[in-house]
Amino acid sequence: MNKDNILKKLEEYNINDINIIDYKEKDVLVVSFYYDFDDDVINAAKSYANDESEDEEEGDIWYEEFFIPYLNDYAIDEVGQYIEEIMEELDIEAQFVSYEIEKENYDYSEFLAVFFPKNKTITIEEVIENIEI
Repeated sequence: MNKDNILKKLEEYNINDINIIDYKEKDVLVVSFYYDFDDDVINAAKSYANDESEDEEEGDIWYEEFFIPYLNDYAIDEVGQYIEEIMEELDIEAQFVSYEIEKENYDYSEFLAVFFPKNKTITIEEVIENIEI
């Protein structure tokens, strides 16, 4: 498994602030990164929240039940596609988790991903337990 190829692919997808996290197993790559939302996605999330929510714009319900979930779903779908393509192209396995977007910082979503050889059995939960973040 070539870790440089994985990092290069992530960069090609405009993934930002890629941080390699030390992990005890050398054939496992653990990275944290950010997916930044462009203005079109943020505006689409606002439109969705305005259309679907009966709460005032930028009210608690508007954020918590419509705006933030829209952005979370969008980021997970996009990053999931990217990681799936990397897995197929490089013939490896991967798992990822996203962190909840905060309403004070909704212009990006943070992720943790684990890449590993196909013949290895590993779960992201066990990786998270063994790293310090």
